[in-house]
Amino acid sequence: MPLHSSDTTPEKTYILIAIGLLGLYVFPYVWLGEGAHLTIHDNLDSDFLYLYLLKITHTAFNFDLNTVIPNMMSSGPDATSSFSGIPRSAFRTGLNLEVLSFYLLPPYAAQVVNFIAVHGIGFVGMYLLLKKYVLPESNLAFTCVGIAFLFALVPCYIVHGASVTGQPLLLFAFLNLLTKQSRWSDWLIIGLFPFYSFLVWAGLFICVALGIIGLVSMIRLRQINWLYISGLFLLSLLYVGSEWELIYGFIEQKYVSQRVEFDYSQLRSMRLTDSLRRSADLFVWPMFNTGAFFTLGILAVAGLGAWRAYRKQDFHSVNWLIGLPALAIIICLIHGFYHYLVVWLGDSSLGLKFRVFQFDRFYFLLPTLWFLLFALALRQFRVNGRWSRLFLAGQFALMIIANKEWRINIGKMTGYITEAQHPSFRAFFAEKQFTQIRTYIGQPQANYRVICLGMHPSVAQFNGFYTLDSYQNNYPLPYKYAFRKIIATELTKGTRQMRIYYDAYACRVYLYTAELGMNYLFGKTQHPALNHLQIDTDALASLGGKYIISAVPIQNATENRLRLEKVFDEPESYWRVWLYCVNN
Repeated sequence: MPLHSSDTTPEKTYILIAIGLLGLYVFPYVWLGEGAHLTIHDNLDSDFLYLYLLKITHTAFNFDLNTVIPNMMSSGPDATSSFSGIPRSAFRTGLNLEVLSFYLLPPYAAQVVNFIAVHGIGFVGMYLLLKKYVLPESNLAFTCVGIAFLFALVPCYIVHGASVTGQPLLLFAFLNLLTKQSRWSDWLIIGLFPFYSFLVWAGLFICVALGIIGLVSMIRLRQINWLYISGLFLLSLLYVGSEWELIYGFIEQKYVSQRVEFDYSQLRSMRLTDSLRRSADLFVWPMFNTGAFFTLGILAVAGLGAWRAYRKQDFHSVNWLIGLPALAIIICLIHGFYHYLVVWLGDSSLGLKFRVFQFDRFYFLLPTLWFLLFALALRQFRVNGRWSRLFLAGQFALMIIANKEWRINIGKMTGYITEAQHPSFRAFFAEKQFTQIRTYIGQPQANYRVICLGMHPSVAQFNGFYTLDSYQNNYPLPYKYAFRKIIATELTKGTRQMRIYYDAYACRVYLYTAELGMNYLFGKTQHPALNHLQIDTDALASLGGKYIISAVPIQNATENRLRLEKVFDEPESYWRVWLYCVNN
């Protein structure tokens, strides 16, 4: 129902204040520029790099299934083994808007633009959803805007686009179809969503959830809603169209992926108590890449709200306030016990499919679910009363605590956090330093292969080097064994955890050492050294490995047929680099 002009004034004010606060949320990334810290884990070490790599390899809009990207996991020109690299189909589709943004803009600028877009979509989508379907009353405007603002602060991974924060906007569009109030803008939302999200992470599970919502509604009303079915069909069809390379490769098995050897019986404990603990952890603190925040505050408010609704005999609200946490528990249990299903299916055709594609990722739906629960719970308290404001303020504090990357950048702005503690984008990728290394070697980068030690290979890859090591979620299985020969002795010397991590997982194909363990981040202010390195230099040479780019000195380099070429130190870099040449 439209609001009277007298009612819209405070609501507009709330919206403007929220937009201003979101501007402050973005401000550190603009002010610091490339001096800002960006999350490294599953971001700068991988997904962020993949988006940029498509640009520098000129394959962003290459849809040929036979195209291979040779910048990692490929053997050099003088190698005795033959590996060509990673199939282009294993990377993000060129039809994705994030790929387009990284193609058009410098990488850090693309990150900031997507940061603004992802969190802005989260605010607009949650506001529209709450305003029309959850908190439509004009006197709930403050609560509606406040929850939308808090949802926009969910610290999800930007490289996933709107996979998480776009869900309320998509649900808003589908509820309009369900209630037969659709407009052209709803179809636009549905049409664009597959091109700014990721099927593997969230798309499939969003489609399943929307299918269940539509099915339940049609069963209750005892009529088929063709408009809703058409919307769901369009969404699914566009996902297939946008991700057709990945889907085709998955179904047709164009190559045998290392993922077929994921051993869940080793990667996850098979004890019942550990699986329950894993589920409980996800319930209390959602997965880091979906936007991790402490949920028990919302759960407590929901519990109080359910009690108040029960006292008022509002059983419809009670059902929602109990049902949504129950649904969250089911999602968490699916994740916690998924490995039992995979192990039970074994090496059957279906088992391999469940092993390669993780069908437990319904947890990508949790942030939206939790904030819808929060909105429904606050309905049970006096409008704009002290309890409602206290709960919103408390959740705001929890969201600030959850935004570790943002807090680090505030620390950088105020001088409390140094580069040595948390490297900036500029210091991590160290372009000036790696330009010096490239110039010193003095050959076209495609003519030789490097391997990294004590640092993520993404640093070298970002700077155009062709690496034997890499962090890849999907690559040809034979390479796993060819690379393992290099580090076989170190894996034997190392911990059981290290061996399992490589043999049962092997997405991080890194130069592991027993002395350094599973640490890949040794800055110049740290002073470890390798005294007992034992790598198979013949296996390294057979892949065409010519140089080791190391963040730590190798004291017994000659024993491994390595020759120190030069030490590179650059003021803006996080690293001190020892460049070793492999003696054949």
